[in-house]
Amino acid sequence: MNGLADKRVFISGGCGDIGRAVAARFLTAGAKVVLGDVLQSEEGVRVAEALHSSHALYTPCDVTSASSVENSFRIAEEEWKGIDVAVCCAGTVANEPFLQITEAHWERTLNVNLTGSLRVAQAAARLMMKNAPDERKRRGAVIFTGSWVQSMPWPEGGSYCASKAGQEMLMKVMAQELAPHGITCNVVAPGIVYAGLSRAIYDSDAVFRQRANQTIPLGRLCSAEEVAGAFLYLASIDGTYVTGTTIVVDGGASLVRRDLSSH
Repeated sequence: MNGLADKRVFISGGCGDIGRAVAARFLTAGAKVVLGDVLQSEEGVRVAEALHSSHALYTPCDVTSASSVENSFRIAEEEWKGIDVAVCCAGTVANEPFLQITEAHWERTLNVNLTGSLRVAQAAARLMMKNAPDERKRRGAVIFTGSWVQSMPWPEGGSYCASKAGQEMLMKVMAQELAPHGITCNVVAPGIVYAGLSRAIYDSDAVFRQRANQTIPLGRLCSAEEVAGAFLYLASIDGTYVTGTTIVVDGGASLVRRDLSSH
């Protein structure tokens, strides 16, 4: 990937498995990275230090709080003098049958996954508007972490699926409005990643594990590292002309797996 050296990257949920994998790839490409997360400062600093780069910085960022998001971007601006790339990686899930979805779980899921993405994207885009356009007239890139279930229903996933579907539409509206200002907006939609929340559920829930194993044509879960490259592509020079779209990294799960043993 090219054009990423010295780019200033903010990752909400940056201390999670996917966030750290994305951060590591950006750092390897020469970028500067701010990890925003809800960890205690000492723990967050340790995560940043574990990336072994002087260009990795931790800042507290609770995406359910507008003031927390604004403060984290203020710190990023003070440290790196602006932001070129924002990755919305903070997320939560509460799997439960539709008739048992509680308002508290519904509201929490949408507040983190959808409204939290709005808060981060707005703060980032406002800073990007201050950037001088590059040789291809881009001022910045906003990338959401979606999910293959944003357009494919998953049992007991009502609140999560709805939050990710809403996030994808938010991205498309942003892409339309921000394109004239040189800001691209896209979604990377992983399949079932053996990391973070999915890993915990996969390891502890036999029903989910069997369902997941039967879903993916490639026959295995994805790693966080396999997802990370899509974020780099969208932020790089190669992705400059890509906006308003979703890159699905799901091992074919959205194809719907068929029994081909007789062929």
